[in-house]
Amino acid sequence: MYAELVCRSNFTFLRGASHPEELVATAARLGMQALALTDADGLYGVVKAHLAAKEHGIKLLLATELTLMDAPPVIVYAMDAGGYANLCRLVSASRMSHPKGEAGLPWRAVAERSEGLIALLPNPAPAEQVAPLAEAFAGRFYVGLCRTLSAGDKAREAQAEALARTLNVPLCAHNDVHTHHRRRQPLQDVLTCVRHKTTVDKAGTKLLPNAERTLKSPAEMARLFRDRPEVLERTLEIANRCHATLDELRYHFSEEDLPPGRTAMEHLRVLTEEGLGVRYPGGVPPEVRKQIDHELTLIEALDFPGYFLALWDIVHFARNRGILCQGRGSAANSAVCYALQITAIDPVRMGLLFERFLSMERKEPPDIDVDFEHERREEVLQYVYEKHGRHRAGMVCEVICYRGRLALREVGKGLGLSLDQVDRLSKVASAYGFDVTPEVLAEAGLSAFDRRVGQTLTLAQEIEGFPRHLSIHVGGFVITREPLVDLVPVENAAMKGRTVIQWEKDDTNALGLLKVDLLALGMLTAVAKCLRYIREHFGRELSLATIPPEDPQVYDMLCDADTVGVFQIESRAQMSMLPRLKPRTFYDLVVEIALIRPGPIVGNMVHPYLRRRDGKEVPTYPTPEVRAILEKTLGVPLFQEQAMKLAMVAGGFTAGEADGLRRALGHKRAEQLLEPYRIRFVEGGVKRGYSQEYMAQLFEQFRGFAHYGFPESHSASFALIAYASSWLKYHYPQAFCAALLNSQPMGFYAPHTLVADAKRHGVEVRPVDARCSDWDCTLEEGGVLRLGLRMVRGLNESAGRRVAAARGQGYGSVGELARRARIARHELTRLALAGALASISGSRRQALWEIQALGPLDEDDLFFGLPMDGTQVELPPMSVAERVEADFETVGVSLEKHPLELLRPALRKLGAVSAEGLQRVASGRRVAVGGMLITRQRPPTAKGMCFISLEDETGIANLVVPPDVYERCRRDIHGALFIVGEGVLERTGKVLNVKTQRVTALQGLLG
Repeated sequence: MYAELVCRSNFTFLRGASHPEELVATAARLGMQALALTDADGLYGVVKAHLAAKEHGIKLLLATELTLMDAPPVIVYAMDAGGYANLCRLVSASRMSHPKGEAGLPWRAVAERSEGLIALLPNPAPAEQVAPLAEAFAGRFYVGLCRTLSAGDKAREAQAEALARTLNVPLCAHNDVHTHHRRRQPLQDVLTCVRHKTTVDKAGTKLLPNAERTLKSPAEMARLFRDRPEVLERTLEIANRCHATLDELRYHFSEEDLPPGRTAMEHLRVLTEEGLGVRYPGGVPPEVRKQIDHELTLIEALDFPGYFLALWDIVHFARNRGILCQGRGSAANSAVCYALQITAIDPVRMGLLFERFLSMERKEPPDIDVDFEHERREEVLQYVYEKHGRHRAGMVCEVICYRGRLALREVGKGLGLSLDQVDRLSKVASAYGFDVTPEVLAEAGLSAFDRRVGQTLTLAQEIEGFPRHLSIHVGGFVITREPLVDLVPVENAAMKGRTVIQWEKDDTNALGLLKVDLLALGMLTAVAKCLRYIREHFGRELSLATIPPEDPQVYDMLCDADTVGVFQIESRAQMSMLPRLKPRTFYDLVVEIALIRPGPIVGNMVHPYLRRRDGKEVPTYPTPEVRAILEKTLGVPLFQEQAMKLAMVAGGFTAGEADGLRRALGHKRAEQLLEPYRIRFVEGGVKRGYSQEYMAQLFEQFRGFAHYGFPESHSASFALIAYASSWLKYHYPQAFCAALLNSQPMGFYAPHTLVADAKRHGVEVRPVDARCSDWDCTLEEGGVLRLGLRMVRGLNESAGRRVAAARGQGYGSVGELARRARIARHELTRLALAGALASISGSRRQALWEIQALGPLDEDDLFFGLPMDGTQVELPPMSVAERVEADFETVGVSLEKHPLELLRPALRKLGAVSAEGLQRVASGRRVAVGGMLITRQRPPTAKGMCFISLEDETGIANLVVPPDVYERCRRDIHGALFIVGEGVLERTGKVLNVKTQRVTALQGLLG
């Protein structure tokens, strides 16, 4: 019998070549009694290994390899809960004392926290380096012995024996595992090359000499150590001494700042009662009171009051600072969250299912997401760190994995392909996937018979999904009552002021660690800025809560799909849906946002809903209970909550079983996991009098949620912001456009599309001007939008703000601007090319001439910005085309002309109409339309269809490209900026699409 005690997964980044789950499953299949995952200086993969070990019935030892600054690396194993806490503290100290990606401890630090730990020295080392450590681990120190069937084995074994005798400690076998199977060795070689920035041809001794560092069966290890069976027995000795398991972790949410004499639950009840008075000033409705009592009872039973108090505290802080925020996700199903003003949706009024949020059967932590203005979220994050301390609060990490192009590029370079070959291969593979045909390779100038090309594609598929490095979760925070470093190692993030735990969100969920998600939402920033502009320039005080609801003019705008810049409903697909759905109420918006998701599309829910909404089909309900669930969505289950309610009402599921169904729908192995639920659902419905056909049809619609569908509460939370942004766009288009431009990057469209849309809505837009523009885009008298210096690409923010701050009464010359604002020459040049100095110099070329005539523009130069040459010349002005090109190159938008205006004569010769001209073309007629490509989408649910939006001087035209046309015209679709689509016009109500038969680059048509 044998236990593998030295095993690196791919979470020892660029060393291990197998997933933790692969290693555990293989160890169990080989008949091992136990396995230790010993990734370097971390427990990154231990939760995945823990879950796999429970599934396969094998013991997992909690361990890590510690990097020591004054001794060789040593592996430590946790014997009990105290040993595990010490292990986490050691890893945290090692990582926190170094920049991200580095680690190291003095041996004394390990010795001081050796209680509850066993140490193994994996490789022999000089006795004087390890003797103090062996003494600290008296009776718990082993020297490793590894036979790799390579040169030097005997010498290393002799060194290990001598060291063990000197220290009077036992020898213990291991296999220094890097892979779960020998066939993974080529990938391990490539990972080594990536780590050393070399190729397999040049790596030499950096590569392992053979594929022996893999998991071996007990029988194979017994043959390998047949002369020393005792060293194998000691692997079980260590395994039997280690009883620490992640199942023993006990987590308690922080409960600080409670008023004297109050428990956390009592304080939560008081705050909830106060919040109900604000939400229902006329009195709390009986059904709300009943729901609140039910929720508070459940929260107390599950011991979650601290979680809600922490969220309340964070949201309270943000609102006191004037930071716009709103809760969403399943938290919007909770009446307590609504009372605490964490969310803005009344779940009782909307009939939302609380069990989607919290369940006694599930006994799992609730999921509360709160969105904050993305430019001010850091204030909130730092507040959490300051309030709870970094020893009790840490952000959840996110594991960045190898995907697509990156996998191909890294593997290709490791195998020795040239950068040009790697670039061409990654481009074709990104379009076709890894199964690239020889013809496509030949088109890209690559040979299908080149062994390295084939190996690159094969190994890139293997490395797909491998962890590459750690990043920070978008907003997940774990906050604890006990020290966080006793539960999970903490380390520095690359971003200043951030620390992260070594587990990602799925790991924390699996172990029941509550996290709060403090997320950033760009549209909240834009809305906050827009509300400020309205207050400053129009004298109207508004908030998200006081924006007038159900404005018919706003809904008229939405029915016309006039939604460029509007939150959630500005995409090409949403714009096509809006005129068909014709939203007239807030709940229509909730449905609109939920419909255009992969789940409803795959589940065939969209067209039945639209037919019923248009009166072409009458919804039917087999029972009053089903009618109560589905009536508001016309008999079509659009939301996860509806699926759960139907599972309970029609299928006889308990609330916990219904939530299990929801979780199975969201799992990556949904197809396999759903079959037992389908049988249970159909049989349960038949027992209750429903037809087998109806139950089977319902479940097929449920399957659509496996491809991502919204919970109703999530859609409702987003609909609030969608309506608010629509109202602001309609009533204050200039403020809305300025807010969007000042909140970039965000949204679906580039600034030139946002500006063009604002101009079509009657907004006067003025160009960037060094004598008038601030850093941000601003509103001038009369509601005129002035573009800000932030629009100039290549201009540093600090320089732009100095230009605005030093302006005074204006600038008399370019040199005066340079001297007063201390602007570098290259930034002056960007201002000149952008036309921002035209009001000072007269023209762009004249400004460039003056810049060149200035003396040195080095910060400490005595003659900074003084003119050195007074020669005056008459420079020819730029042509319109040159100015438009310079505008797009420097500012991203031209206010003088749209590029398509300049190309219109050529397009007329080709017979191409404008976007506006499509309105006058009869449905079914052949037509050609040209424009600047602004969006291109090919969603997985579209069966190969590609959707393209073209912008010209009159508006936006939409192309629908069938799969065969896409394949034929792929090069122009992906490689050209100006294209012409030819095909048949399709008209569905107000929705116009050109179903193309040909897509061509305009340059090619013009020769």
